[in-house]
Amino acid sequence: MSTTALESLCERLCAAVAAGDLDAVVDLYAADAVVSLAHGREAAGSAAIRAAWAAALASGLDLTGGGVSSTRVVVCGALAMTSATGSDGVVRTQVARLVDGRWTWWRDGSHLAHVELPPAGEVGAEVGAEVALEVA
Repeated sequence: MSTTALESLCERLCAAVAAGDLDAVVDLYAADAVVSLAHGREAAGSAAIRAAWAAALASGLDLTGGGVSSTRVVVCGALAMTSATGSDGVVRTQVARLVDGRWTWWRDGSHLAHVELPPAGEVGAEVGAEVALEVA
């Protein structure tokens, strides 16, 4: 099985973040995905992930570690682990799922886990979104 589509998830995220393209970032995640946030919080589902990434992009922080220097992929049926090392040396790991022939991230435990975002209820107002960040 080719892992090119999985490897490209990491590269596509870096490109979307660099362009500030929130729609492209959110499109990398399954509708029922969960993204880990700082302080043990989580963004669950597309609306919460959109709000979290909107706040993160608005922060102006380097969210990709300077780009991808290497990517590793482990596939087991319709699930896969993507693990990318950024130019900063930090390893970012996600779980992807194959649905209808398309790989998307289902569990992202690292991209926003160390990014300080406003508390729940403030993210939506800060970025003009209609939905506040939901935490699980």
